[in-house]
Amino acid sequence: MISLPALILTLFLASPPSEHAPHSALADKPPVAPSAVQAAADLYANNACVQCHRHLAGRSAEIVDLEWANSVHFENNVACDGCHGGDASLRLEHFPSEEALKQASHQARNPEFLLLYGGEERFVSRARGRSISYFCGRCHSEIMEKHLGSPHGNFGDPSCLFCHGQGSHAIKPPDVNIIDTRPRSEAGRCSLCHQASTMKTVAKIKDILKNTAQLIDSSAEEFHSLEEMGYRNLALAEAHHHTEETHSRLRRVFHSFNMREINGLTRAIESVAERTDHALALVDSLHAARANQTLVGLGAAALLLLLAAVLVYYKHAFCEDYDRNSAIPEEGPTAAAEQ
Repeated sequence: MISLPALILTLFLASPPSEHAPHSALADKPPVAPSAVQAAADLYANNACVQCHRHLAGRSAEIVDLEWANSVHFENNVACDGCHGGDASLRLEHFPSEEALKQASHQARNPEFLLLYGGEERFVSRARGRSISYFCGRCHSEIMEKHLGSPHGNFGDPSCLFCHGQGSHAIKPPDVNIIDTRPRSEAGRCSLCHQASTMKTVAKIKDILKNTAQLIDSSAEEFHSLEEMGYRNLALAEAHHHTEETHSRLRRVFHSFNMREINGLTRAIESVAERTDHALALVDSLHAARANQTLVGLGAAALLLLLAAVLVYYKHAFCEDYDRNSAIPEEGPTAAAEQ
């Protein structure tokens, strides 16, 4: 028989928590996509930066779980040390305290321009203004050159982070919609600096980028159709077999906001597309001509067969009766002579 205290303890443990029960600070954090967090835990279980930040409070943990875990860097296996430097391979058990581990991992942190002369193993905590271009330019060097030579780079604003991450570590894949043409009344990001007159140029640049990107893809599909028909062209193949690189070149050039350079590249892409269109039209016309020749040949063969069938029918229907009728008079005199 179960005792009363045991029964009370069982009911208490089985009952759902009260709405007024105290809860931890973690319950107040915004929900995180389980797939992203689980993936981060699996891939970066031995990464000191990720694991340390995940167990910190407030913003330090949100950078990992809410921003970086939903970024293009996470998708491409670029962790904290891939951008900020430091040593992510260290372990707490090898140090007398967490502070010692932090100092060793960060390796004499310096907030500005350290990577320009200190080597990639050094740690950079934060970059601001034009230094963000150098910070991101360690990997995106060609885009950095285009950006620094543009009006945006000259002013030092907007930075890479403003456009691609909206001020956070949730860096998104490159997309034409990063160019935000909405007016300031609708919280458009470009209109924060651009007046209505220059927003027309912004919209024009966005349309050129969008239309040219679509042209690259559609032209590549046409060339694939040509190859399936047996068509070969080394110059066009060189362009269409590397569409990702062409898209990348297009994005790099647009960071310059130099209309002469932009128009030069788009004209080159349009020229390739026109040559592809011409080749496809030529091959289609050849295939159509062959198809017509085949139809003409089949039609001629069918006509000849029909003519032969008519002749055979004519022979059986008329010629045999004529032979029989013409043979009767010849039998008369012969039969009479025999009698």
